[in-house]
Amino acid sequence: MAEHIIDASGLTLHFSPAQIFIGLAMLTIILLSNGKSLLFMWHVRLLLQLSRHLLFRRRHLTVSSASHGAESLFLPVFTSSYTPLVDLDYNLHKSNSTFFTDLDANRTELMLALFKNVMAPLKQNQTQAKATTLKTKTINLGGTACVFKKPIPPFARYEVSSRLLCWDAKWIYVVSHFTKPGASKPTAFVLGGQAKMERGGGKKREAGDEGVYASAIARYVFKAGRVTVKPEEIIEECGLLPEKEPTEQGESNGKGEGNAGEVGEGHWSREQVMEECRRSLPLAQNFASLDLLHGTRVGGSRPALYAY
Repeated sequence: MAEHIIDASGLTLHFSPAQIFIGLAMLTIILLSNGKSLLFMWHVRLLLQLSRHLLFRRRHLTVSSASHGAESLFLPVFTSSYTPLVDLDYNLHKSNSTFFTDLDANRTELMLALFKNVMAPLKQNQTQAKATTLKTKTINLGGTACVFKKPIPPFARYEVSSRLLCWDAKWIYVVSHFTKPGASKPTAFVLGGQAKMERGGGKKREAGDEGVYASAIARYVFKAGRVTVKPEEIIEECGLLPEKEPTEQGESNGKGEGNAGEVGEGHWSREQVMEECRRSLPLAQNFASLDLLHGTRVGGSRPALYAY
């Protein structure tokens, strides 16, 4: 028995139940295969991330120097994804513009894991001494750039990883990589359910650019109201730095006491953290020099080709 559908022109179209079923099946396949790029999915992912980190799994997805070692500050967060049809460009590769949507999701996960305690402080856990410092801070993206190395073909799966690179007096810099699945497989996971399943299960491999599709860098600034907060203060407040080494005063008393500088076995000291930051700072400063681009704008003193 055929179904009758009348369109606006009054034309009657005849569809059999089998045709309707096939049409609905094809529509379902198209929607499912392009699910990550559907309308409002970016917002849905963000809300799910916020709920995981701030409501349901906050304790399990928060990095701290005391629990995970100071070196955890520089560890990456991984996201697995794929290239749907709607993300393709005219070359039938993943469109360059869609890389930034993936970066939004992955970098948000990293920033929440590291800095949620200043973005949404737990007031009940604040001591009176910290009540004045642990006020809600906002984090703003101040710039990003992406360097493309290899194209990502249709429906290909890939991994996105982001980690904190370094910081200066104003900005926190985050570096990200798009790689083939397994090309950057970590030797262990520190947080979440994978921490129990994967710890110590991987093999160490030398880092390189094998299997890299693209690399990106971004910078973030923290604000308390309209006031910029120094990154080191934020990192300190979030418990991501070990305590400072014994002071000169403690050393000069001749007792050699003071456990402020003690570091857990195998974990980084504060000086090692700062050295890692300084090591990557020149690369970040090259990115920061792009601020000079604002001065290359051609003003009203010259003609233009045309307006499109």
